[in-house]
Amino acid sequence: MTEVLMQGRQISKSYQDGKNTTQVLQDISFDLHIGEMLAIVGSSGSGKSTLMHILGLLDSPDCGELHCRGDNLLQLSQAKAAAFRNEHLGFVYQFHHLLNEFSATENVAMPLLIGGCQPQRAKQKANEMLERVGLGHRLKHRPAELSGGERQRVAIARAVVNEPALVLADEPTGNLDQTTGDSVFGLLKELNQSLQTSFVIVTHDLQLASQLDRTVTLNNGLLVANESMTP
Repeated sequence: MTEVLMQGRQISKSYQDGKNTTQVLQDISFDLHIGEMLAIVGSSGSGKSTLMHILGLLDSPDCGELHCRGDNLLQLSQAKAAAFRNEHLGFVYQFHHLLNEFSATENVAMPLLIGGCQPQRAKQKANEMLERVGLGHRLKHRPAELSGGERQRVAIARAVVNEPALVLADEPTGNLDQTTGDSVFGLLKELNQSLQTSFVIVTHDLQLASQLDRTVTLNNGLLVANESMTP
């Protein structure tokens, strides 16, 4: 078994709406290994996106611990959490969230520039990653000039350009047709294998989930399954 990258222990989260309390996550515990591709499945409202936001340090639980290589991430200051996100995490969403006024290269270079990389080096690394995802001929194109699949490839290039330890992907193929979605998933798999990046993928697509190393199922905030999907 490979080394554990991230551990969650007794993570709970609720929301208050007037006098009503909605329990979204209840005592969630898990281990995520280096290079593992993990699917989170469950019906709408089961807590999948909330869990992903907590893993990405975009939200805080009511209680619990989240460790990465010995550090309790939930104890980081806002500044240190932001630095951790930029250096160690990548994000891919159902909608690409690219900046429309910038080219593909400029969009992909953004995390590098935020991290303090020199502009020329950031541009070079962004172009190299775009070449790697098959968009070397689209470097100067803006999002409006790209197809849906191309825009998602740019978003993936942006997520992995820092070679993060973990990429969090929320329905990364959900807005694409079957053929394009299969192509995008194939790209994620190739990057996982070549970079040894771990992926946590929230999806409603059980066929996609079955192709990952493991799946966890959330039901009304409870972790009800934690199964290997491969022999």
